[in-house]
Amino acid sequence: MPWLFLAYPLLSHIATYVRSERLACLAMTVFVAVPLLPALRRGRFWAWGTLAAVAAFFYGCSLLGAARLLMYLPPVLLPASVLFIFARSLKPGNTPVVTQVATHIRGTLPTELVSYTRRVTQFWVALLATLALSSIGLALWATPEVWSLATNGIQYLVLAAAFLGEYLLRRYRFRELEHESFAAMVAALFKTRVV
Repeated sequence: MPWLFLAYPLLSHIATYVRSERLACLAMTVFVAVPLLPALRRGRFWAWGTLAAVAAFFYGCSLLGAARLLMYLPPVLLPASVLFIFARSLKPGNTPVVTQVATHIRGTLPTELVSYTRRVTQFWVALLATLALSSIGLALWATPEVWSLATNGIQYLVLAAAFLGEYLLRRYRFRELEHESFAAMVAALFKTRVV
């Protein structure tokens, strides 16, 4: 169900523009369903129960007129949670996230790639902090339409541009090394377990 990953920002954006509490309820339910997908596919009772309880909660919020307000949380919580994982990996004694991913893809890394992947992890920490803080600022001071355009559209484009830009920079900077294709890198990224 790859479409589910795109469904939340699209539903959230439409719900904001048409000011629909029910669409906001659906968007928030989809947001919670995405991390539950593996367990839902395996038919885990707890996952289906959790999803049903969450859907009921969001439906109740929509009846109270609060579901659209809840949509302000994901654009802050998502980058903040990933930021936490990336920042924690930079502590002494830990392996930076990007180094973990590169090691999974390449095996043992040359010394120059170890320091490079650490700096890339630091870059992602800064970018994710910027996105989380800008989401807070937009929620507080922008119109709902501007907030939605930024958090459900522009921020995803910024992430995609940063991801692609880093890939191209790495291929240029370390052109003497063999590099996987962009598609192979993305596939390997989703198979990497970050600890």
